[in-house]
Amino acid sequence: MGGHGSGRKGGRPTVESCLTLNLSHLFKSGALKPGAAISDVLRWTNVRTGQEVASVGFEAQLGTEDGLIRLRWTSTDHRSGEKRQCETSIALTTSLQHFGGRRWYFLCPRTGRRATRLHLPSGADAFATQAAHRLGYRSQCQTPYDRAVCQAFKLRERLGDHNPIGSYVDRPKGMHRRTFERLTARIHRAQAIFVRRVATEIERFDRSLRK
Repeated sequence: MGGHGSGRKGGRPTVESCLTLNLSHLFKSGALKPGAAISDVLRWTNVRTGQEVASVGFEAQLGTEDGLIRLRWTSTDHRSGEKRQCETSIALTTSLQHFGGRRWYFLCPRTGRRATRLHLPSGADAFATQAAHRLGYRSQCQTPYDRAVCQAFKLRERLGDHNPIGSYVDRPKGMHRRTFERLTARIHRAQAIFVRRVATEIERFDRSLRK
């Protein structure tokens, strides 16, 4: 997830700027276990720096078919900067699967609808679905140039490369050559948009100097 409150200023909050409860991750991490009561602290970190950006007190009690999560955290008001203590409960339910077993869902505290992810925008007082908070996606707020730069960096990181845009990318050990060529082709397309934008800005600057 992105840093809490890092969404585009002046626009609606984005999914990437929220704290997100991912049901699958909670089960995989052991924070949720059917038939168990667990008390812990959920922590979110910046994926680039590893720095903790938020934490939420967490208590869960699950049966075999349903359950309940209680969350406690401190929220800061956008306008006044005033801090307040927030607490919310989220019910969980299950549905039978065609081939046996059960699938778990959150029940959104605001809509009552089933979901596998709930989000908390900065300053909000409840985790809820994307629709309940009217969240957009960061890519919807970006220009083609912004998206190209973001994509180029993400693809380079996927290849284990953290050098500047435009520098040579080595094929990771063990990666199939066709996969590498497909990813580098996408990088080159994204970088071409970046280069055209930079060239346009330089040309515009030169014209302003000649006036």
